[in-house]
Amino acid sequence: MILSRLQNSPEKMVPAAMALVTTGLMMIVVGIVWPVHSLSVASGSTNWSDFFRGVTFGFAIVLEITGVVIAGSAARAKGAKKL
Repeated sequence: MILSRLQNSPEKMVPAAMALVTTGLMMIVVGIVWPVHSLSVASGSTNWSDFFRGVTFGFAIVLEITGVVIAGSAARAKGAKKL
């Protein structure tokens, strides 16, 4: 629903896309420092810690890809309006 509202105005799509990419990059940083500062939830066993670290990396990648796709469609929409 939010993405369908953004599709009508490419000027609003770019900040939303950059917010997704920035959030994805922050989650990558969390995944990188996870072994050093493991949370108490995952401190029980190594398998759970690896699982949560992998989920963090996977979700970060999904956010970044979504942000890039939204930014690309915004650039395409801006280019179509100029023509």
